[in-house]
Amino acid sequence: MMTRVGIITAALYKPKFRRPPVGHELRGSIVQLRGQNSDVTWSATVPQIAEALDEALTREEKDIPAGTQPTGTASTARAEILATLQAAGHTPEAAAELLARADREPRNPDPDPDFRETLGGGHALVVEYGDCEIHGSCQCGKRFGHTTPHASLDTFVRPWERHTNTEVTG
Repeated sequence: MMTRVGIITAALYKPKFRRPPVGHELRGSIVQLRGQNSDVTWSATVPQIAEALDEALTREEKDIPAGTQPTGTASTARAEILATLQAAGHTPEAAAELLARADREPRNPDPDPDFRETLGGGHALVVEYGDCEIHGSCQCGKRFGHTTPHASLDTFVRPWERHTNTEVTG
Protein backbone atom coordinates (compact mmCIF):
# COMPACT_ATOMS: atom_id res chain seq x y z
CA MET A 1 0.00 0.00 0.00
CA MET A 2 1.35 3.43 -0.92
CA THR A 3 2.07 6.10 1.64
CA ARG A 4 0.31 9.45 1.46
CA VAL A 5 3.50 11.06 0.10
CA GLY A 6 3.74 8.33 -2.55
CA ILE A 7 0.14 8.94 -3.64
CA ILE A 8 0.72 12.70 -3.93
CA THR A 9 4.01 12.15 -5.82
CA ALA A 10 2.32 9.80 -8.30
CA ALA A 11 -0.56 12.25 -8.75
CA LEU A 12 1.87 15.09 -9.47
CA TYR A 13 3.73 13.10 -12.12
CA LYS A 14 0.52 12.07 -13.93
CA PRO A 15 -2.40 14.16 -12.66
CA LYS A 16 -5.90 13.36 -13.92
CA PHE A 17 -7.51 16.71 -14.60
CA ARG A 18 -11.28 16.94 -15.09
CA ARG A 19 -10.78 19.63 -17.74
CA PRO A 20 -7.96 21.64 -19.35
CA PRO A 21 -7.26 25.17 -18.11
CA VAL A 22 -9.57 27.81 -19.61
CA GLY A 23 -8.07 30.87 -21.32
CA HIS A 24 -8.93 33.46 -18.65
CA GLU A 25 -7.49 31.16 -15.93
CA LEU A 26 -4.06 31.32 -17.57
CA ARG A 27 -3.76 34.94 -16.43
CA GLY A 28 -3.68 33.73 -12.79
CA SER A 29 -1.33 31.40 -10.94
CA ILE A 30 -0.28 28.32 -12.89
CA VAL A 31 1.45 25.17 -11.65
CA GLN A 32 3.69 23.39 -14.18
CA LEU A 33 5.73 20.21 -14.21
CA ARG A 34 8.81 20.60 -16.35
CA GLY A 35 10.68 17.57 -17.61
CA GLN A 36 14.10 17.25 -19.21
CA ASN A 37 15.27 20.20 -21.31
CA SER A 38 12.64 22.36 -19.57
CA ASP A 39 9.81 20.83 -21.62
CA VAL A 40 6.44 21.45 -19.97
CA THR A 41 4.89 18.08 -19.08
CA TRP A 42 1.62 19.63 -17.88
CA SER A 43 0.16 22.96 -16.77
CA ALA A 44 -2.77 23.53 -14.45
CA THR A 45 -4.35 26.13 -12.23
CA VAL A 46 -3.90 25.77 -8.48
CA PRO A 47 -7.54 24.63 -7.97
CA GLN A 48 -7.12 22.04 -10.74
CA ILE A 49 -4.02 20.50 -9.17
CA ALA A 50 -5.74 20.56 -5.76
CA GLU A 51 -8.70 18.64 -7.28
CA ALA A 52 -6.35 16.13 -8.91
CA LEU A 53 -4.52 15.53 -5.61
CA ASP A 54 -7.79 15.25 -3.68
CA GLU A 55 -9.14 12.77 -6.24
CA ALA A 56 -5.96 10.66 -6.06
CA LEU A 57 -6.09 10.58 -2.25
CA THR A 58 -9.83 9.80 -2.25
CA ARG A 59 -9.35 7.04 -4.84
CA GLU A 60 -6.61 5.46 -2.70
CA GLU A 61 -8.74 5.90 0.44
CA LYS A 62 -11.54 3.82 -1.12
CA ASP A 63 -9.13 0.90 -1.38
CA ILE A 64 -8.32 1.11 2.36
CA PRO A 65 -10.38 -1.15 4.64
CA ALA A 66 -12.64 0.93 6.87
CA GLY A 67 -11.11 1.91 10.19
CA THR A 68 -7.51 1.30 9.11
CA GLN A 69 -4.86 3.56 7.65
CA PRO A 70 -1.67 2.58 5.83
CA THR A 71 1.61 3.17 7.63
CA GLY A 72 2.88 6.72 7.33
CA THR A 73 -0.46 8.35 6.62
CA ALA A 74 -2.61 10.55 8.78
CA SER A 75 -6.13 9.54 9.70
CA THR A 76 -8.91 11.10 7.64
CA ALA A 77 -12.33 12.22 8.82
CA ARG A 78 -13.96 9.74 6.42
CA ALA A 79 -11.98 6.82 7.87
CA GLU A 80 -12.79 7.94 11.40
CA ILE A 81 -16.52 8.14 10.61
CA LEU A 82 -16.44 4.66 9.08
CA ALA A 83 -14.56 3.30 12.11
CA THR A 84 -17.09 4.91 14.48
CA LEU A 85 -20.03 3.46 12.55
CA GLN A 86 -18.44 0.01 12.67
CA ALA A 87 -17.79 0.35 16.39
CA ALA A 88 -21.50 1.19 16.79
CA GLY A 89 -22.42 -2.17 15.22
CA HIS A 90 -22.69 -1.43 11.48
CA THR A 91 -21.08 -3.86 9.05
CA PRO A 92 -18.33 -2.35 6.85
CA GLU A 93 -20.69 -2.43 3.85
CA ALA A 94 -23.56 -0.80 5.77
CA ALA A 95 -21.24 1.89 7.17
CA ALA A 96 -19.88 2.68 3.69
CA GLU A 97 -23.42 2.82 2.23
CA LEU A 98 -24.60 5.16 5.02
CA LEU A 99 -21.65 7.47 4.42
CA ALA A 100 -22.26 7.38 0.64
CA ARG A 101 -25.93 8.25 1.23
CA ALA A 102 -24.88 11.21 3.38
CA ASP A 103 -22.56 12.40 0.58
CA ARG A 104 -25.50 12.51 -1.84
CA GLU A 105 -27.71 14.64 0.42
CA PRO A 106 -28.01 18.41 -0.04
CA ARG A 107 -25.42 20.24 2.04
CA ASN A 108 -27.03 23.63 2.66
CA PRO A 109 -28.38 23.65 6.26
CA ASP A 110 -30.42 26.82 5.64
CA PRO A 111 -31.65 26.57 2.03
CA ASP A 112 -32.85 29.56 0.04
CA PRO A 113 -36.49 28.77 -0.89
CA ASP A 114 -36.03 30.45 -4.29
CA PHE A 115 -33.07 28.23 -5.24
CA ARG A 116 -33.64 24.78 -3.83
CA GLU A 117 -30.74 22.37 -3.83
CA THR A 118 -31.74 18.85 -4.81
CA LEU A 119 -30.03 15.48 -4.81
CA GLY A 120 -29.49 16.09 -8.52
CA GLY A 121 -27.26 19.03 -7.64
CA GLY A 122 -29.40 22.08 -8.32
CA HIS A 123 -31.19 23.77 -11.17
CA ALA A 124 -28.63 25.82 -13.09
CA LEU A 125 -29.20 26.41 -16.80
CA VAL A 126 -26.66 24.31 -18.69
CA VAL A 127 -25.78 25.28 -22.27
CA GLU A 128 -23.58 22.85 -24.23
CA TYR A 129 -22.17 22.99 -27.74
CA GLY A 130 -22.25 19.78 -29.74
CA ASP A 131 -22.30 18.76 -33.40
CA CYS A 132 -22.91 22.28 -34.76
CA GLU A 133 -25.86 22.93 -32.48
CA ILE A 134 -26.36 24.20 -28.96
CA HIS A 135 -28.23 22.08 -26.41
CA GLY A 136 -29.99 23.54 -23.38
CA SER A 137 -30.87 21.64 -20.21
CA CYS A 138 -31.26 22.03 -16.47
CA GLN A 139 -28.60 20.78 -14.11
CA CYS A 140 -31.17 18.29 -12.77
CA GLY A 141 -31.38 16.70 -16.24
CA LYS A 142 -34.51 18.22 -17.81
CA ARG A 143 -33.88 18.99 -21.49
CA PHE A 144 -34.96 22.25 -23.14
CA GLY A 145 -34.12 21.35 -26.75
CA HIS A 146 -31.48 22.63 -29.15
CA THR A 147 -30.82 25.57 -31.45
CA THR A 148 -28.21 26.77 -33.93
CA PRO A 149 -25.01 28.47 -32.74
CA HIS A 150 -26.15 31.73 -34.37
CA ALA A 151 -29.46 31.87 -32.48
CA SER A 152 -29.94 33.65 -29.18
CA LEU A 153 -29.39 31.66 -26.01
CA ASP A 154 -32.59 33.26 -24.73
CA THR A 155 -34.28 30.31 -26.48
CA PHE A 156 -33.57 28.25 -23.36
CA VAL A 157 -34.33 30.91 -20.73
CA ARG A 158 -38.13 30.79 -20.93
CA PRO A 159 -38.47 26.99 -20.53
CA TRP A 160 -35.80 27.00 -17.82
CA GLU A 161 -37.59 29.77 -15.88
CA ARG A 162 -40.89 27.92 -16.24
CA HIS A 163 -39.22 24.76 -14.96
CA THR A 164 -37.54 26.43 -11.96
CA ASN A 165 -40.50 28.65 -11.03
CA THR A 166 -43.39 26.21 -11.41
CA GLU A 167 -42.25 22.61 -11.70
CA VAL A 168 -39.54 22.66 -9.02
CA THR A 169 -41.15 24.90 -6.42
CA GLY A 170 -44.72 23.72 -7.02
